[in-house]
Formats: sequence, structure tokens, C-alpha cells
Amino acid sequence: MLVFILPGTHSQLSESTLSSVQRVFPDARPIVIPSEERAAWVMNEALSVEMFPWFMTLYAGDDVQPHAKIELDRWLRTTSDQLAGFILNPVHTLGQPQVSSSRAASPPHIPRGPLIWRTQAVMNGHQKGFATKDQLPFQKYVLIDKQLQLSGQYEWSEIDCQAILCHHRRAPAWMKEAEEWLAVSPLLLAAAHTHSQRAEAVSPPLVTIALCTYNDSEYLTWAVRSVLVQSCKDWELVILDDGSTSEETEACLQHLPEDSRITIVRQQKNRGKAHALNRILHLSHAPWLLELDADDWLAPNALEVLLREAHRVQHADVIYGNHVEWLERANKQLVYQRVHTAPSSLSCDSLRNDAYAIAPRMFNVSSLKQVKGWNEDMLFEGRLYEDIDLLSRLSLHHKLYHVPESIYHRRLRSSSTTHRHPLHYSAWRNSTKDVFNELE
Repeated sequence: MLVFILPGTHSQLSESTLSSVQRVFPDARPIVIPSEERAAWVMNEALSVEMFPWFMTLYAGDDVQPHAKIELDRWLRTTSDQLAGFILNPVHTLGQPQVSSSRAASPPHIPRGPLIWRTQAVMNGHQKGFATKDQLPFQKYVLIDKQLQLSGQYEWSEIDCQAILCHHRRAPAWMKEAEEWLAVSPLLLAAAHTHSQRAEAVSPPLVTIALCTYNDSEYLTWAVRSVLVQSCKDWELVILDDGSTSEETEACLQHLPEDSRITIVRQQKNRGKAHALNRILHLSHAPWLLELDADDWLAPNALEVLLREAHRVQHADVIYGNHVEWLERANKQLVYQRVHTAPSSLSCDSLRNDAYAIAPRMFNVSSLKQVKGWNEDMLFEGRLYEDIDLLSRLSLHHKLYHVPESIYHRRLRSSSTTHRHPLHYSAWRNSTKDVFNELE
């Protein structure tokens, strides 16, 4: 049997867990996973080579007791073909995740995932193996993600066991583990509920989701996944590859899930964000258009909330909301920062003076066409500040409405275009001053 030891939050304890495994299961093949971001890759590689019927997953700090082998043999004698594996009961670790719709006074219980897995269940099916980092940037939830995915096809057996003593030390406070789980778990749960569903294209769709990508292969799959699990299914997703040069991006686009609502458009030359969005605007079949950056993602109810507000207020030109900010560290780890609450009203002056980061933003397509879409002729050719320019122009003579809900997730990257050019904003604003004076 393969026994994987995941690093968890205290990887320095891996060796003690390894020793307990070797002591109790001398014939097992334990594999210590060195870092969280490689968890899925290491497990998938090993499982593709050595197909034992069952495998075990532990975390650094777990302690295997001497009678664990007897317990394991007893569990496996009672299995059926519909059983995907075994989960320790809530006395020692949570089984199925319980997600609160609002922040609780006490920290939420974060499930750890199954203990014993049927190899065939994990390695067969639509998605073979565990979701790698490009598919799931939060690799600490890789076990839970797979458990939820399999729950629609298999059963799980919950066991009361003292043979595995689980490690329960909390993560460091800076990780904001409780806030992270409350923000990420809805998407994991939504993906599980929609995994086996294949929605048909709606003609016409209610909203076009505009996703522009340029060498974003490591982020793209997660962004698309957040679209596929939307509670509102009446969408079309147009992905415009703005002249990507990496083979990884091409491979990523080719291996996206098959869905008739997804359209991929490629252009050979990189023309910038404004040009890409204008091209998507002309391809749109919906009355509304929502921007989604390739390195960001939507909450599962994002479209539902935005469209509900559009129906409520009517005659709106822009619907915008709040978002969660995630800091991307040098090792690509995402750390929860805060909920960014957008101003309840936006004016041209406030947008240009304060350079608000407004996300999500959903536009009335007719209104976009009235103002001729995104400006490609300004300084930097629409590669920078195209969002502020468009919102500023629309704010002069159109209706912008705020939804006070956090329905978008924004990744803060030091390598992003905006962060690489922090001194350009003043130059851009000054260059457009006369234009906005005339518009007013």
C-alpha cells in the first residue's frame, strides 16, 4: 500500500509520522510530500505507476498506533464496489464539510479529507487523479476536492478509530485559515454538485463572460472552473488568447473542459486588453458582459447576484460589487487579505483621482457600444487603466449600481501589468484630462 504524508501546516513533523508508518506497516511504501504545491503531482505520479487497490493519506504530525494494521484489515474486509474509501469520524477529524453562509463567532471546522482511498476510483473517471496546482491553487484542500468530486458517484464509510491520532495544531495566524476556508469552500462544494452535469448552451445567453489571456496557463483553469460552477447557467464564456507565446497556454486552452458555452478566439499578435475586450464585445450574444481576469475567479453565485440586481433596478448600465483580495506570495501561495468594499457610488472624479479597483463589473452591452467600448487610442494603447477609463466615461451619463456582496476573487500579483508600472498612472491621467473635460 502507498502511504502519502502531506506536509500540512507543520511539515517539520513529517519524519515522526514516517517513523510511525514504517513501524506499523513495514510492507507499505510511504512517500513524504515535501511541499504543499506539489501534493497532487507527487500523488498522481506514484499512483500511475504502482496500482495498489488502496492507498492512505496522512498529514505531518499524525501518529499511526500499533493496532492500526488490524483495524485497516477489518475495514477493508467489509467494502463494496461502491465504496470510495474511509473517513475518520468527526470525533477525530471532520467528514463531509459543513460550510457556514456567514462568518461564525468561532472558527469553522476545516475537514482534512479521507484517510483510505480506493485507487481505481481516484484514477478513473472524467478527472483522473488529484487536481494539480493549476487546477486547484489551494493545494491544502486537494483531498477534500477529490472527496467531493467522487461523492456523486461513490459512497464513503465514516469510521470511529483510535488507531490514527490526527495532528490538530492550527496554522499560523497570518494564514487566516478560517477566512480562507469560508471563501474557498463554496467553490469546492459547487464544483462537486455540478461535476456530472453538462449544461447546454442557452440561446441567447443572459451574460457574456469576457476572459482575456496572455501566457496565463497557470491561472486559466481555475478561472474557467469558477465559471462552470455558476448557479446561473445562462452564460457564454469567450476566451480571447491575446497572442500568447507559451506552449503551456496553448496546451491549457486545448484541455479545457468541453462545454458548448465556451468559445476560444486566438489572435497571432498581442494587441492589449482594450483591443481584446472590444473584440469580445463584438462577438457577444448576450445583453450583459462581465469581465473576468485570467488570474481571478468568480464566487459560485456571482452571475446570479449581478443579474438579479440588473433585473431589480432596470435600465442599469453597469452593475458592480465587492471582492476578496488574495496576495500571491513568491512561491505562488495565496494568502487571504480582506474583503474590498467598493464605494456605493462612483463619479468620474473619484474614479480618476482614487484609481479604484472595481471588480466585479458587469456592463450593459448596448451601453458599451454607445460609448464605443474600450479606448484603444489613449496613452499605452489600452494596455493600462482601460478599466478606469471606461468606468469614468460611463459614470458621466449612465447609471452605475453597486451590489454590496463579495462575489469576486482578485489575485494581487507583483508581476501583474499594473504592479509593474506603478508610476505610469499620473502620466495616463494627465494625458486624458482634456478628453474628460470635453466629455463633461
